[in-house]
Amino acid sequence: MLILVAFLYVVVPIAQFILFLMDLPFFRLFDTINYFFAIVSYYWIFNHILITIKIPFMQKYFPYDKLVKFHVITGTSLIIAMAYHVLYKIFAGKMIDLLSWGLLILFVGLFTLAILWIEAPIFRRFRRKVLQKTKQTRIARYEILKVIHGYLFAGMGILSFIHILRADMLDSSYLFAAIYPLIHLIIVLSLFLFSKIRKLWLPRFSLISNESVQDTSILTFNPTASRPRLRSHLGISYSAGQFGYLSWRSPGLPKQEHPFSFLSAPADSGISLGIKGLGDYTDSISSIPPGSVARINGGFGNFVPDYHKGKVCLIGSGIGIVPLVSLIRDMLTNPPMYKVDAFLSVNNRDELLAESDLLAVAKAVPQLNLHLYVFQEDAVLYSGELLKSVLAIPQEYSYYICSSPNVRKILLGALTDMSVKKRQIYFEAFSY
Repeated sequence: MLILVAFLYVVVPIAQFILFLMDLPFFRLFDTINYFFAIVSYYWIFNHILITIKIPFMQKYFPYDKLVKFHVITGTSLIIAMAYHVLYKIFAGKMIDLLSWGLLILFVGLFTLAILWIEAPIFRRFRRKVLQKTKQTRIARYEILKVIHGYLFAGMGILSFIHILRADMLDSSYLFAAIYPLIHLIIVLSLFLFSKIRKLWLPRFSLISNESVQDTSILTFNPTASRPRLRSHLGISYSAGQFGYLSWRSPGLPKQEHPFSFLSAPADSGISLGIKGLGDYTDSISSIPPGSVARINGGFGNFVPDYHKGKVCLIGSGIGIVPLVSLIRDMLTNPPMYKVDAFLSVNNRDELLAESDLLAVAKAVPQLNLHLYVFQEDAVLYSGELLKSVLAIPQEYSYYICSSPNVRKILLGALTDMSVKKRQIYFEAFSY
């Protein structure tokens, strides 16, 4: 993944930049910086579209959950590049034509939409003031803003191509510099359109049951008979530990998609999701009646341990136990080759989802050591001492953590103190 991202974000733009300079008889410092920012911005705009396209097979190359923060950071870097480009044209006395103004307005609008729902590092204070002024804790119609954001980015990519074409930046004697920007545009926009059209053929699922466990809803679906099951007995393919995007298709229910972890295992007869009430949308899930129809786009994420490489330690707390339950259930059909220690911690007994299934798997799979903690009963909290008391040699394990940010911080600190290397630690952190 890192090699591919580095190739798209560094190698290709720099190669294009160098070939462009080689065609120039001379160039000045500020001109050179401007050319660099223009070329980098062009590729980064399309790369941003590429890494956020929701097509499951692309997860192998662009893990969506791992690249969300990268998308935010590089998006902020784009602002610097675009700002320099605009200031350069102004101070150099160059004409700012209608296309340039359109690009600038589009970019400002797009970025404003983004920072209103995402806490970009530099703009947290601005976002907070806007939300306070509008007396909202979040922007209304959050999901629609996301959709608009995606289409605006695609539109800005097309305008950027026209912009660099009119600026003669593709008029090169080198074939790569002259042709590849168009190829890059075609590839990314084709995948973007495919991701939108593909959703029309996603399998439909009927809600069989909606069970409330305190503030968590357990939704169980079966495929509807109207759609052929081409990819598997369920119509979609996912791995234990992954998540899918849920969107309702019944009248009166929200149609925007939201990501939720699978509670079921791929071999199960139906699909189950565990959803904790944490906001307006998730709070409303508990009232959705059986019989409602939904589409599920999945699976996504790389919270998928490789049990063939060595010992694995699974750690989850609160609603973070959902993907761990899926992983443990899956061990009945795919037993691990090496030892697996699974730690599940909840506040009270009711939050321990599918406890009977977990105990049954632990009894049937000798490689699994299951450690269940209920704070109201045993007052146990995750700590380095707890892990050391169970794991004889912590450095021998790969760790998969799904928890709140505070718990994750404690665990990462404890594992670091135990000389566990960062490359051995994985965590689930999917977002928008």
